[in-house]
Amino acid sequence: MTNDHRSARGPEAVRRALIDSAKALMTMRSPRQISGRELAQHAGVNYGLIHHYFGTKDNVFAEAVAEATEAMGERWDHVGIRPVNTSEDAASYRTFAKLEVDETRSPIHTLVQRIVAGQSERTGRPTDDPELLADIAIATALQFGWGAFESDIVAALEEYGGDLDDLRRRVAELSTRLLRDG
Repeated sequence: MTNDHRSARGPEAVRRALIDSAKALMTMRSPRQISGRELAQHAGVNYGLIHHYFGTKDNVFAEAVAEATEAMGERWDHVGIRPVNTSEDAASYRTFAKLEVDETRSPIHTLVQRIVAGQSERTGRPTDDPELLADIAIATALQFGWGAFESDIVAALEEYGGDLDDLRRRVAELSTRLLRDG
């Protein structure tokens, strides 16, 4: 399994290939379960380049998590807390579900704080508004739950038929109704 970066050359291309591969692999397994050699192979680069550009594989994963957190924060800033993101890019939420965070503050903590600030500014509601906090809590739970378990949910529902795109659309619509009518 390799990424599209098989011939990554130059510092930025190699760094990008490693970060992109870390993001892709983290949607499937925790960084602890991914070796540096597997990461390099997936990125299509020499294993030694991990150490050359990042020092450790953990630093590659840390950068991938930082980018994923920023991308999620930007989406929430732009779209708001609803609907649940059921698009293909929801895979980034699986990344967080697979992380085994050793830090005292997880990336989710930072992301939720950003969402509170952004939604407070966007809606004009104070950051300590209990309704705002409840809306964000349920939206976050739905988003991370869908992102983490979409493939398992879809696999379990396959025997009943249905279309993945239609299911995604309906989940997004339902999440909007739940938050609006809550």
